[in-house]
Amino acid sequence: MWRPNLTALVEAGYGVLAFDLPGHGETFRPRRPFTITDMARWLNDSLIALGVERAHVMGNSLGGAVVCEFALTYPEKVERLVLVDAFALDWKKTIGFLHNRRFWKGIFYPATVEILFGRHAWARQRHHGMVVYHPERVPPGVLVLDYPGGWVRNYWGRALIGLGVLWELRTPARRRTFVGRRAQLRAPTLIVWGEDDRILPVAHAYHGHALISHSQLHVFPHCGHVPHVEYPEAFNRLVLEFLAG
Repeated sequence: MWRPNLTALVEAGYGVLAFDLPGHGETFRPRRPFTITDMARWLNDSLIALGVERAHVMGNSLGGAVVCEFALTYPEKVERLVLVDAFALDWKKTIGFLHNRRFWKGIFYPATVEILFGRHAWARQRHHGMVVYHPERVPPGVLVLDYPGGWVRNYWGRALIGLGVLWELRTPARRRTFVGRRAQLRAPTLIVWGEDDRILPVAHAYHGHALISHSQLHVFPHCGHVPHVEYPEAFNRLVLEFLAG
């Protein structure tokens, strides 16, 4: 997911760690529903194991919610924070995507078809059409349906993560409290969004920007849920300028 960005960060002199969240990629599949709070704790444990005391942290989508929670729970460990089309920035709309038929048709239907029938080309087209504005700009092997084993290997791990997140945010009161904590973020924060995100509409970005003091907002036009993939060069320049402070 971050392949178009890692080289630019390394060439600028940063040491870079790119984590697969639990239930994703090569990381373990949880044996129980895993919440955002659980994943923030896991991230902290991972950094301790690697000897990292303080860092810039960046996350996209669910990963954005995880690094937010990490920054709130362990503020002394966060230098700067970059949120890319991040989940859980607007409590009223946080799980609104569950009522979006396009989300189900573009994300979970393709995954299920891939698993049951092996229709990879069809699943890839539907998934990419939901996630990105310009599918032709996505290099091979970057998005999940291009991974070896793709959804097939990670489907149930992702399902357990989803159940944990929904349980953590199961009531309006819980969502209000969870999202409201973002106002307590103290690290300088860059919010980056795709104007045409079909999963988390750009209204989430404006709400998060208003909620988080010390935040900057940049919206990429003609862009979906992963601006770092669709516009890597512009995204890299933006992030490097922000990190340089």
